Amino acid sequence: MAPRRRSNTGFIGVRLRPAGHFAAEITAGGTRVWLGTFYTKEAAARAYDVAAWRFGRPRHEMNFPEVRSLTEAQSLSTEPLLRSQGEARRYRSGQRRIDTTEADEQFMAQWRRDHPGDVAATRAFWKEKQTYRREKRAGKRQRKAEVEAEYAKGEASTWGEDDERWSWNLTTTASEDTPSEDEDFDF
Repeated sequence: MAPRRRSNTGFIGVRLRPAGHFAAEITAGGTRVWLGTFYTKEAAARAYDVAAWRFGRPRHEMNFPEVRSLTEAQSLSTEPLLRSQGEARRYRSGQRRIDTTEADEQFMAQWRRDHPGDVAATRAFWKEKQTYRREKRAGKRQRKAEVEAEYAKGEASTWGEDDERWSWNLTTTASEDTPSEDEDFDF
């Protein structure tokens, strides 16, 4: 089998990225495996050699044939981790999200500096909303405690919604609860 072609970087499985970094990848079983992006072409070539050792490639298909074992190749490599293209995409996507979040935080910090009145109004709004929610929760807790106290005294009902006793109770008390024509009720 003919030796693999060396790229313009002078190393097998290493190519120059537009940003000036070096990408390393290896093909194994018809699948391209992404090894990572490196600052130097030598580091990318070392990562390729570690992968080549792991895949059992002959020494003449490696960038540094003087390396005698996988252990030695791993000790010389700065990035021994194998990554598939899918993992690389997820990594790049995660990095873009991190970059977007950082840019958003910088923008918001600048906005806060430029619009202190809006910041104060926003904080006041959320403080008011928080106070309202706390009062509402306290009211619910109070009503729950009152119902539990009534139940403990035996004053609260334990009838379910489908209990026949409800209809009997409603018919017997309906005449007492019917408002007269002069009374005004809001339902």
